[in-house]
Amino acid sequence: MVKNENQSVLKIFLQLRWWITFCIFKYTLENKTGNKGEQQLDMLVKKETIFDNIVAVSGTKKEAIRTISRLCAKQTLLDATQLEKAFWKREEWDSTGCGEGIAIPHAIIKEIDEVQLFIVRFRYPIEWESFDDKKVDIAFVIIAPEEKGQEKYLVFLSRLARKLVDEKFVADFRNCRSTEAVYQYVKNELE
Repeated sequence: MVKNENQSVLKIFLQLRWWITFCIFKYTLENKTGNKGEQQLDMLVKKETIFDNIVAVSGTKKEAIRTISRLCAKQTLLDATQLEKAFWKREEWDSTGCGEGIAIPHAIIKEIDEVQLFIVRFRYPIEWESFDDKKVDIAFVIIAPEEKGQEKYLVFLSRLARKLVDEKFVADFRNCRSTEAVYQYVKNELE
């Protein structure tokens, strides 16, 4: 009985945390852009940046971030070590494991001009230091430019945060059985 109550309290806490995060992003965005930030975010979703059935060899967060960095480096032509350091810089501030088996590792990189989204689905869940102590099997990875593109970054992060508190979105996403299905589903949901 106590365990169920604790799980309910934790779930409410996580949803409240995401709602507060969303409100902060929305407030920041409206004050920064005059609410002009609604862009075609579905354009961030690309088939070549969706990675399915990925194995982080040691099964640790460290190895998962290293693997994510390498995957992103291949697509962006950035240095994998630089990406890994940028992800860890953000991770040191607070874990990007947001509960329900999902993480949103993100990094700010000087050398890019546009926000980029990568979706990584791990074959074996990773211990990520999430608030609910659940292992992560899905990572929505965001790389954003240092200056240009911050509006799009904030819009995307707030929209993604909204989606991730939606149990139906998460359940439907988990039911996608192929890279093509993930691509179509996320693209449609972010329109």
